[in-house]
Amino acid sequence: MQAIIRDVQDGFNNNDASLMNARLADDAIVVNARGAVLSGRAAIRKASEEALAAGYLNDSMAYYELSDVASLSPDVVTARKNAWSTNQDADDGNPPEMNALYIFVKRDGRWLIWRRQNTIISLP
Repeated sequence: MQAIIRDVQDGFNNNDASLMNARLADDAIVVNARGAVLSGRAAIRKASEEALAAGYLNDSMAYYELSDVASLSPDVVTARKNAWSTNQDADDGNPPEMNALYIFVKRDGRWLIWRRQNTIISLP
């Protein structure tokens, strides 16, 4: 799971929608940080490309930490991902600015992101 999240982070930080979405299941559903529901790998990748290329995420950076990993069955795992816009904020123990709930599924011996729900956290 860590390697998948690292690819999501590296793809996000390098405006590389292909890397960011490389481990999505074809039937994945993602709710992005703006609340949009995206269904299917192709639609998720297209939205990512648009947001990263010249859209609202173009100049954004993110640093992710995976936590609360729980196996529901041999082929299904849930996890929470905390996110900060700077590595220093994460290292300093500041509260995350966003979190996401992931459901990973194992298909044909490979772990994939099947569902992801992003939530922006309002800081005081």
